[in-house]
Amino acid sequence: MGGLNEIWNILKQVKHNKPKPKFCPKCKSHNIFPTSTFGILPPSYRCRDCGYEGSLVFEIEPDEEH
Repeated sequence: MGGLNEIWNILKQVKHNKPKPKFCPKCKSHNIFPTSTFGILPPSYRCRDCGYEGSLVFEIEPDEEH
């Protein structure tokens, strides 16, 4: 049982990341959505504003709280 308690304590300490805002690399719109995900392959995205399709998107890192 000691091993399970250690694992539980580690899992409680792990910081869960919130999804980061994604932006289209072509028009900088945030109106971009995943079109497909295939396990280990990166997802493909489509911009509803300019029609961009691809796996490259911009993500913005939120400022860490001080």
